[in-house]
Amino acid sequence: MNILLVCNYKPGVGGISGQVEILQRKLREEGHTADIFSTKASVLKRLLLLRKLRKVARKHDVLHIHCCSGWGFLPAVVGVTVGRQLKKRVVLTYHGGGGERFFDKHTRLVKHYLIRTDANIVLSGFLAKVFDNHHLPYAIIPNIIELDESHFRERTSIQPNFICVRAHEPLYNIPCILRAFQKVLTEIPEATLTLVGSGSEHEVLMAIVKEMELKNVSFTGRVDNKEIYQYLDMADIILSSPKVDNMPVSLLEAMNAGLLVISSDVGGVPYMIEDNKTGYLFPSDDSDALASLMIQAVQQPSESTSIIRNAHQAVDAYRWENIKDKLFHTYGFSS
Repeated sequence: MNILLVCNYKPGVGGISGQVEILQRKLREEGHTADIFSTKASVLKRLLLLRKLRKVARKHDVLHIHCCSGWGFLPAVVGVTVGRQLKKRVVLTYHGGGGERFFDKHTRLVKHYLIRTDANIVLSGFLAKVFDNHHLPYAIIPNIIELDESHFRERTSIQPNFICVRAHEPLYNIPCILRAFQKVLTEIPEATLTLVGSGSEHEVLMAIVKEMELKNVSFTGRVDNKEIYQYLDMADIILSSPKVDNMPVSLLEAMNAGLLVISSDVGGVPYMIEDNKTGYLFPSDDSDALASLMIQAVQQPSESTSIIRNAHQAVDAYRWENIKDKLFHTYGFSS
């Protein structure tokens, strides 16, 4: 089969693009042809996307669209339009953690395209509820994570080395982590915090660190997704405090690497992290609750290491081998 993956693709950045890269690689390993068509372009060039995609898509059997909210819905608009014109099989995966608000605000737009696909995929029960509310068909197929035991490091003790691997954008609410870390330093002065990533708030976050006179905070800038495990290996606890989210791959990678996950309980996160069993969850934007869990994680190492072991076992569900049959079914063929 010839599959064309359509998304706002940018190489080496993780997120949707990272998932598309993994999917392309896995499909090729299964003997299929898999290409990527990026809808990421300037406003002027976006006007030519339909014609360009029509030309590329003619030789493919399946168009697998990956989209989210806002401008991230553009792949759906372009991909579904071309797929229907060329009478190709169209599969769409919706990734957006802000899906509920986007669907409610743009109901007619969303339904116009999502009822014209052959299959829709959501990553967890979180977005399944959104699709149910709008009477849209779907199948639940989670993100893929490439599991490699060489990335796993067993922690026999928990050091106060914290890491956050999220884009420096308002959505991910990293100031909440900085406020929590300030409280942690009063109890554990040797604690460290590494912020991996970049974005529109990068300079703002650096200014906050300076204003708060926070010690032991380091910024790495953007890190290629292939190198992320090197940074995860240097930490014991990963922090995530988004205001909305769906199924962050960064947390799955951390579970694979043997880190303890502490995350806000928003969106699809509770569907992938079971509180007190495979990680710790706290109320959104509650820096006091986050700080308390950070301190608890270090001061109660036996409980933390038990949670880490549970989490490492849980990521097995995201293996390609456990996902591919469901995905191939949406493509219209068997493995």
